[in-house]
Amino acid sequence: MATGAWAAAPEGSARAGSPSGPGEKAGSASPASSALPARSVVASARPVKGKAGREAARRRLQLLPGPRAERPEDSVEEEEEQEPDLSGSGEEEAQPLPPVCGSPIKGMWRDEKVTLYCDQVLQDCKAEDADEAMSKYLSEKLKLKDKWLGVWKTNPDLFFMKYEEASIPFVGILVEVTCKPHQNSSSCFKVTVRVVEPFSSNIANIPRDLVGEILEELEHSVPLLEVYPVEGQDADVCDIALALEVVRFFYDFLWRDWDEEESCENYTALIEERINLWCDIQDGTIPGPVAQRFKKTLEKYKNKRVELIEYQSNIKEDPSAAEAVECWKKYYEIVKDLSSDTLLQQHDDLDSALDGCYSGDTVVIFPGEYQAANLALLTDDIIIKGVGKREEIMIISEPSHDSFVVSKADNVKLMHLSLIQQGTVDGIVVVESGHTTLENCILKCEGTGVCVLTGAALTITDSEITGAQVLPAPKLKMTNNHIYNNNGYGVSILQPTEQFFIVEEALNKGAASGDKNDDKMLSKVMQNLNLEMNNNKIEANLKGDIRIVTS
Repeated sequence: MATGAWAAAPEGSARAGSPSGPGEKAGSASPASSALPARSVVASARPVKGKAGREAARRRLQLLPGPRAERPEDSVEEEEEQEPDLSGSGEEEAQPLPPVCGSPIKGMWRDEKVTLYCDQVLQDCKAEDADEAMSKYLSEKLKLKDKWLGVWKTNPDLFFMKYEEASIPFVGILVEVTCKPHQNSSSCFKVTVRVVEPFSSNIANIPRDLVGEILEELEHSVPLLEVYPVEGQDADVCDIALALEVVRFFYDFLWRDWDEEESCENYTALIEERINLWCDIQDGTIPGPVAQRFKKTLEKYKNKRVELIEYQSNIKEDPSAAEAVECWKKYYEIVKDLSSDTLLQQHDDLDSALDGCYSGDTVVIFPGEYQAANLALLTDDIIIKGVGKREEIMIISEPSHDSFVVSKADNVKLMHLSLIQQGTVDGIVVVESGHTTLENCILKCEGTGVCVLTGAALTITDSEITGAQVLPAPKLKMTNNHIYNNNGYGVSILQPTEQFFIVEEALNKGAASGDKNDDKMLSKVMQNLNLEMNNNKIEANLKGDIRIVTS
């Protein structure tokens, strides 16, 4: 049995079901700087060496940057032209950074982008092969020249213990690059760099010794996609710069970390859609507010995914029930776009989740086995929804209860679940009134299957129903009764279809033989249906005395 339950509901009310097991464990990941592809990881922690000069420099770099000073001759973008004043450093100021090669990618027409990525680089590959295709493309370009000058743009966390993020988008250093990549993934290519003269940076007062020591710790190896070739070099370097921009644009705007996890028969068609989306945002076809909402939602999704991966990576052994619930909760936050006012509330079991439900709530149930007597008391308009494979979300009836699922609400939905009937003989789902929807469910019956009473409604889609039984003919004993003045029938008997054929046959035979005696025909029906009627007076009923209907 599962031990936890939680739910999502709008306007502050919420309840739900829970998992009995954890999500898959995965490797850790952390957000990358804005200059890196989403797949890259930037380390912000490193071993501390015992050099006094280094420690003094680190103490200086803990200070918040002072007033900004613009440097018009810098090649970085306008918002990157600001530099902090690390006053009191005692170091000679770094020279301005030289201009880097421009990016023609963003200026391409959408058809040119589609041709470049879909026809030339990816060439109809699958999502799981996209990384290899990008690596092959980049490796070929890097063979053009093994040494060139570039600006290494890295995460400020590598240098600063405390800083204003808006004031330092990156730390840039002029370096010489030696290209000998060996990694399989283009987003993880490493190159060897060394500081060149004149010492240049976007931060004037950054200590050169500190830069040297950090590079030593990194063994002078940095991610290739953090390096931007500078202008003024030969055509081969320009081709390398273009290739780097092609790869950066792919990982920044077209690739999603979850692409390999999704089944996509035509990945290049998906990339074409994303190119068109990016172009529509850039040219204003998609209104600005809609574009901003899309970007925020995508970023929120990425962050939630990172949280899940990091949480999973910290589970060293078999997860506890609480850790399992937390994993599923984080997963649900990824797959379900919850509004900001949605309250998620965890419950110990499914019964307590249902007991606290109000109309409009959604009960979320994760893989596991559950029992809930409250399923026989559905009177509020709620959604009961499984997350995961429906075969793994099993709700089992309790043999001690007469009913399993009974709905009396105007609108109840059961989605992505398996209902397993054990012991109860009534219908596995009984709709007494209102409307019930079964969507993508499995119903394993032991009783009469699904029952819908007069005046109620049921919609079933994409579901499986097995094991429903045909009940024996009903037994009815009526003695010394007076049944009269009813607006309908005096007695109505609900009879399974197969048994009705016997009754119908008896009546037809009676008609064929010319026997018009009602008493004689009724006796034949009673014999077939196992009815006993003695000393009853049935009269003056508007529609008739006895009605026999099929199920």
